[in-house]
Amino acid sequence: MSYLLYKLRFPNGIHVGTASGNTLEETMMSIYSDTFYSALYNEYMKIYNNHELYKISESGDFLVSDLLPFKEKEDMSTDFYLPKPFMPKEPPNNQNKTEIIVDRKKVKAINFIPADKLEEYFSFLKNNTRFPIIDDDFGKKQLYTKNKVSLENEDTQLYNIEVFKFNEKSGLYFVVKLPKDEKWQEIFQNILESLSLTGIGGKKNSGLGQFIIKEDAMIFDGLNFEKFESESDVFINRALYSDEEKFLSLSSYSPKIEEIEKIKESENYYQLIKRSGFVNSSLYSEQAEKRKQVYMLSSGSVLNFKPEGKMLDLNLHGKHSIYRMGKPIVLGVKIWVI
Repeated sequence: MSYLLYKLRFPNGIHVGTASGNTLEETMMSIYSDTFYSALYNEYMKIYNNHELYKISESGDFLVSDLLPFKEKEDMSTDFYLPKPFMPKEPPNNQNKTEIIVDRKKVKAINFIPADKLEEYFSFLKNNTRFPIIDDDFGKKQLYTKNKVSLENEDTQLYNIEVFKFNEKSGLYFVVKLPKDEKWQEIFQNILESLSLTGIGGKKNSGLGQFIIKEDAMIFDGLNFEKFESESDVFINRALYSDEEKFLSLSSYSPKIEEIEKIKESENYYQLIKRSGFVNSSLYSEQAEKRKQVYMLSSGSVLNFKPEGKMLDLNLHGKHSIYRMGKPIVLGVKIWVI
């Protein structure tokens, strides 16, 4: 197996429905891994029309992370951001320490942490050290008013759509696990390039969600640290192959039955997200149909075991399967740093 990291630019911005609903007036900046997988799978079926991608997904040889933000720095290196872990802050022990006052609203508002500052963040939670300085300005949300013409009476209706526009030096990256067979690297490159033209998220017919693949993929082997540009590259390379006491999920995760009991144990920290929506495919049904609703553990979950997860089929009343990826990419992390 090998892990690759791709950087994507979104020149027109993106509109991605939130976990709480599908309203056009709200957008996420990042993209859930199960949404990303479904988009990749659709492109794969358009080009290859076989079940090989599902087979290597089921075996765990093909995995994808969420699409997460990156930010290029003045020295030409890149900060790769991870989802903020769902870890509680421990009460301060002031016997030999002076309590450090932090802006709790700012701490709560931050959703992503540079990979190389993760251990500093854990130290803040445990030891009441200073909250790391984090630049989370990746761009901004913009609300647009659009015209919608009814086909029945040709009346013009106005609606609002929120779009996230990235800064010039920012975009989204993801990590993908592939079989070592070079064939799959070529196949994945083909479907990713096809998806770059199709787009991901909502309102793709307006150019939203189309992306440019920035540079060649970075290959993480857990060994060669000299080739990386920044401390966050090195951290991800090492953590992908580390077996620690805790694992930070970078993907949406659907636990297997035997894993549910493990999750119920103490010192597992997670957030559930509802995954629902419609299938817009003429091959699935003549009109847009709802898919099966499920709950998954969000990226940012911190578990005391290395999760495997499972593939989901969300077909409800359609003519073919609707596959969602519930197997996560995880990082082995050291939680408490003195």
